[in-house]
Amino acid sequence: MKIKELLRINIEDEVPLVIKAGEQDLTVEEKEISQYIVTHQIERHLETFLTNYKLLSTDRIGVWISGFFGSGKSYFAKIIGYLLTNHTLPKGITARELFNERLSNCTNPEFIKGNIKSLNSIPSTIVMFEMTADSSLNMETIQQSIFKKFLETCGYSSFPNVAIMEYELDTFGHLEEIRNYIEQSGNDYSKVAQNVGEFRRYAVKAMTERIGYSPDEAGEFLKSAVNKYDSLSPAVLAEHCVDYTMKTGKRLVFIVDEIGQYVISLKDNEDRILALQGVAEAFAAKGKGSVRLIVTSQEKLDQLIANRDFDKRKLGKLTDRFEVRLDLTSENVDEVARERLLKKKIDAEPLFEKTMRENQGNITTLSDTGGSYKKTETKDDLMTYYPFHPYQFQLLPDLVQNTIGSTYYQATARKFIFLVDTILKNVKDEEFGRVVSATDLFDALGPSFFGSGVTHLVYSADDYMGKNVKASDILKTLHILKNLNKISASETVITRMLCKNIFDKQYELTKEVKDALDYLEKAKYVTRYNGEITLVTDLEREFIAEMDNTVIDIPKRNEEIVRQLLNIFNYKEIRYGDGPSIPIEWYLDNSAIGGKKKGLQVRIAPFTGVNVEGLEFESMNHRDTVYVIPEADDTIGDLAREIKSLDASLNSFRTKKTGEGIHEILTKYGRIMNDKRNELGRVLRKAIDSGQLLYEGEFNPTSSLINELKDLLKEKVIPGHYTEITYTTATSKDTDGVLSGPQNTLKTIRLDDDHRVFNDNGELIETHKIISPVIEYLGEDQTGETLLEKFSSPPYGWTPETIIYSVACLIRGGKIMVNNSDYYGKADVHKALKSVSEFKKSRIRRSVVLKPSDKQYLMDIINPLMDDGRLSLQSPRSEFISRALEAMKHLDKRMNELKEKMEKLGADVKWNLDTLRTMINTLTGGDSDCLDDLLRQRDSIRELKDTADKTERFLDKNYELIRRQKTFLHELEGEISKGAFEKDQSEKLSAILKEYKETLPSIASFGTDLDSTFENLRNTYKSYFNPIHDERDEWLKKINEYLDSIQDEKNSLGKRAGDQDWFRRPTPPCRELEIQFSIKCEKCHTGLNEASLYITEFSNRLEKLKDFFDSFMQEESDDHKKKQEQPKKLTLKRKLTYRELKRELEKISVSEDTELEIELED
Repeated sequence: MKIKELLRINIEDEVPLVIKAGEQDLTVEEKEISQYIVTHQIERHLETFLTNYKLLSTDRIGVWISGFFGSGKSYFAKIIGYLLTNHTLPKGITARELFNERLSNCTNPEFIKGNIKSLNSIPSTIVMFEMTADSSLNMETIQQSIFKKFLETCGYSSFPNVAIMEYELDTFGHLEEIRNYIEQSGNDYSKVAQNVGEFRRYAVKAMTERIGYSPDEAGEFLKSAVNKYDSLSPAVLAEHCVDYTMKTGKRLVFIVDEIGQYVISLKDNEDRILALQGVAEAFAAKGKGSVRLIVTSQEKLDQLIANRDFDKRKLGKLTDRFEVRLDLTSENVDEVARERLLKKKIDAEPLFEKTMRENQGNITTLSDTGGSYKKTETKDDLMTYYPFHPYQFQLLPDLVQNTIGSTYYQATARKFIFLVDTILKNVKDEEFGRVVSATDLFDALGPSFFGSGVTHLVYSADDYMGKNVKASDILKTLHILKNLNKISASETVITRMLCKNIFDKQYELTKEVKDALDYLEKAKYVTRYNGEITLVTDLEREFIAEMDNTVIDIPKRNEEIVRQLLNIFNYKEIRYGDGPSIPIEWYLDNSAIGGKKKGLQVRIAPFTGVNVEGLEFESMNHRDTVYVIPEADDTIGDLAREIKSLDASLNSFRTKKTGEGIHEILTKYGRIMNDKRNELGRVLRKAIDSGQLLYEGEFNPTSSLINELKDLLKEKVIPGHYTEITYTTATSKDTDGVLSGPQNTLKTIRLDDDHRVFNDNGELIETHKIISPVIEYLGEDQTGETLLEKFSSPPYGWTPETIIYSVACLIRGGKIMVNNSDYYGKADVHKALKSVSEFKKSRIRRSVVLKPSDKQYLMDIINPLMDDGRLSLQSPRSEFISRALEAMKHLDKRMNELKEKMEKLGADVKWNLDTLRTMINTLTGGDSDCLDDLLRQRDSIRELKDTADKTERFLDKNYELIRRQKTFLHELEGEISKGAFEKDQSEKLSAILKEYKETLPSIASFGTDLDSTFENLRNTYKSYFNPIHDERDEWLKKINEYLDSIQDEKNSLGKRAGDQDWFRRPTPPCRELEIQFSIKCEKCHTGLNEASLYITEFSNRLEKLKDFFDSFMQEESDDHKKKQEQPKKLTLKRKLTYRELKRELEKISVSEDTELEIELED
């Protein structure tokens, strides 16, 4: 049975190449609706669209229909237009009625029919056109294109400038008159409307002759109409459209095909997509749902925006307006193609069932591409897709989508259904069993898709032709696979894709495919690597030739081996315990290849074999060297040479070649080179791990040499070559602790045997393993750098931190000087020991060491003079000098301050301070014998300190007392000078004063009786003051007693004496005189002279009080006074001047309270 006999359709019928939204013809419309396949995806999209379209008012007025080439997006958009327009078709039924016949396979056909019926209440005018065809070349804006098609739909000219003039004339009611004028002139209006110049000429004449315009006015009218079109904005377009809907009562729907290609057609320009947004926004704002916009695009809206360099912030309103987005996927295409072209006759089913039952394993194998594409596994799979495999339906869309260089127009021209139809026509007369192969797919796509250059190259390989497989068949398959990411191009996949019959056996073709591939590889059509086969371009062919001609010598080859070895042995040093890291230098044969010098050596023997006996003898004399003897393997050299050849050719191409294809070559062969490097690494590891270790004449067979080499280095080589190495390392924190911690903590800074260098008393253990070698090495001055070099080398191998720590301990113990300082607390010393870089620059030498007995003598002298920072036996000589100088300065300052205070009191101080000043000058110079001078003067310094201590104690006790005593003396001398005392009293007081003053200078000897003299003086003064003080108190007592007696007395006016201003009490009596360090009484603050004056004052004050009281008691009331006083009479003229009145008043002598009785003359 032939294939065409299995199909329900007549395969001879033509399938339309392209369905375009702009094509409108009722016969075509009827055919397109009757052939439309409503897939399940279309059903869902229809429901979504109709739900939105039924909304009477909305700002979501846009519908974005997307899908790859041939997905049916334009067809779907056109069907929507047919349903909305609902023309009556040639059959005599409406478009909606005919479409309802296509809903039989829907999940819910009645629901769809109900939604379609609801469109009867929404009359609509549809404007359908393809944007790319109409607008890409003439650079019209989207609003101009839409308006042009709108005018054409409304019956105006298809020429934009004529149409816009017609529209403007019609708006003003002039168009019909112009149409009549043209036709009455004997012209065909439709022909005139196809010529802009002719239409303008007739229009101007008609407007001038019949409507009343002047020629200039008519020309300006028409020019203005065209200018409006040239500057048309989205907002103005929307106004025209909304006016139309209001006049007609119809909804206006624009269906614009391929809008996606239009908005991205200007590279790096977002003007068109912003214009689309402007139109959609204007339709939404002004139309409120009465104007709708349906567009199609190959890309989804969000993908179109994301995949371009647009300013995403500007396009937010576009996505809002196109809320309804309908994407047609390969699922839809698959279903349409199967329903339209591959539907089988019912009586063919037993044939497919029998075939699948008997050949299922073979058929499934042939359809297995090793990727994610579907296999032919059931009878339904075979019957549904035959003569295709299901994977080919999935493969074709991916192929075209991924093809580099295929243009938009190529993709459009090769519609999926058309491809299926073409292949069916090619195989229709073949017998059942024939299936579509890769060659069928290639031939159907042809030169228009792959390009003539590719097809010519493919057929040029047909010098080789096998029984069933030609070399060109292989190349056709590879060109298909080249653009597919889901299938790898292996021999197996190529063989299966070339099988042309479901009864073919894969193994029968395998040999032919392999032979053809061998030919193609030799002829440089293809390359094979790791089972993957790729096509060779002309540029790649040039690369392969260059690689074949590249010569790699042994040194170059070894560079790659060295590179791999350094990846395997990727350490330049190895740590011993928790301590130092020992340098490792690596050798291949006798050439150094990496690592660090001045440490241990690891020598790797050649991979081609070695004289083991010679190495065994050599190793006995090299305790610092381990020999690695790998297993011999000649493939290592070959692999390394291939890698270097690839590397050289790649580098050459990078510098010499540019342009298309070079990147792919560099990527491909770069990957091959990396794969070979990985392979070389594996081979090297195996050869090394299977080899032997040799050390000091002893072989160490290993199962994993790479790992066991480290163990050998740590356990044998390092301790054998570095006999004084430490198992741990010091840290910078340890060094800081040594330099800044108190002495009683030094023993706890490090507790490990390698670094515990202080005993329990905090004294340095000079025989310690990290101390004594350093002291010995410092027999001559050294730098930090020489110390690091010395003690990081064998037999020590110490870390830099341990070496710096050792130096810190030595300076703390007073054994060395760092940068000319032996004081560990100095900032310069801390800086020098802070980092390795600073330590390298430092100068280090032994210091002059004081004997412990001299240190103790000096401590006895210096420490008592210091408040803090006391010296210890561990303190360095420089610290003894600096502390001694500080102590002498401190004592000198103290003695001078005490002397000044004593002299202020009047003492005659005769201390000898020259010894201190001399000692300060000696210590300031820092001479080598300065501390010896200090030891010789220690008795004098002790005496000065004792004097200072005694003076300080004396002043603490007496300074303020004597100062106050002198204040009393000064006041008393003032009183004597004023004559406050009797003659004999003054003489006695003056004599005691003299005695006190004569005693003051000798207080520096601390043996005077100054206090007794002062007590005698104070008591004598008090004896003179006491009787006067008592008499003063007596008068105060009399005044207070008198005031007590009159306090509650009242006068005739009822006033109380105690409330009057003159009733003021004096201070109460003092009762007892108290004299301290002032001539005034401590209680009443009155001196002897003042008290004498107060006695007279108080006597007079008592008499005045009595007078005040007598006057107070004689006071009378105002009413009583008025009764005694008669009113005064004053006779005045009836009219007089102020001066005359004033004179009359001056004639009478009266008080202010006197009443006047006025009499007028006549």
